[in-house]
Amino acid sequence: MSVGVIAHLDNPSIDDIERLARAAEEAGAAWLGIADAFWWRDTWLLAAAAGRATSSLTVGPVVTNPYLRHRFHTYASIATLQEMIGDRVVLGVGAGGSEVSGAAHVSRVDAGRRIAELVDGLRAVAAGAPLDPVSGRRLDVALTAPRVMVAGRGDGVLRASGRVADDALLWAIPQSDLARSVQVITGAASDAGRDRPRLVWAPLVTHTAADVERARTIAAYGIVNASPALRAAWGVGDDLVAEVRRRLVSGGAAAAAALVPDRVVHDVAVGPDAPAMRATIAELGIGAMAVPAHTIDEVGDRVAFARSLLD
Repeated sequence: MSVGVIAHLDNPSIDDIERLARAAEEAGAAWLGIADAFWWRDTWLLAAAAGRATSSLTVGPVVTNPYLRHRFHTYASIATLQEMIGDRVVLGVGAGGSEVSGAAHVSRVDAGRRIAELVDGLRAVAAGAPLDPVSGRRLDVALTAPRVMVAGRGDGVLRASGRVADDALLWAIPQSDLARSVQVITGAASDAGRDRPRLVWAPLVTHTAADVERARTIAAYGIVNASPALRAAWGVGDDLVAEVRRRLVSGGAAAAAALVPDRVVHDVAVGPDAPAMRATIAELGIGAMAVPAHTIDEVGDRVAFARSLLD
């Protein structure tokens, strides 16, 4: 079973991504996912650099979204990257962060439907269908359907994952909501008449004190995207959610982290308890793991730990 790496460097440069990609490949990782953040360097250019710097590593955005790039552009980006590095391309897709709605002023209420449309269209075009059936216009670059990874915590995206994903990325899902999230994915796959996608668990493991603070930063997004029931269990009210959202948009996750209660961090993060984590893997049928790379130096140890859980 495989382990992937999610780049969590702050606004990585081309050089950063090349070094991270080489470190991930040397550690035995199967893939490297690169954030698609419109205020950072472009994800597809970074993915191309990562692919050129390695020989076996699969690379791609983890995750892009169906809003800020038209799906035709996404298909062309995949095809171009495949032309450069072959079949070592993964497409990760999700609803997009709070900045999509807060800064770009795009509603994400139909994220599940939009994700499914993007993926269904991708597979149709790769099978020979035109981009647009009315005009008949086709993509002028050869395209092979890549492995698709869908990531999200909201039920709409979880259902889309069950319906269209090859891999369902369980990224930073609170421990108290993990089993239920898997049930939503499984139910959607069953309703669509297909096998459940492979579950890729990406927990925020607190190996160090620095990891706890990193988890607090990531948990800020969790507060905004959590269901009303989960917020109630955390004791998080509407005023706190609104302020966290405002800070995320205006100052980024670090600015919002100070508002995140400890009880939320303890639910979003996971202690490095290998027996307990192996039990979760067995109970939920986890098929692969992913680790966040906050620094390049830690990649080898984090990949090795994740691989030990799957062995």
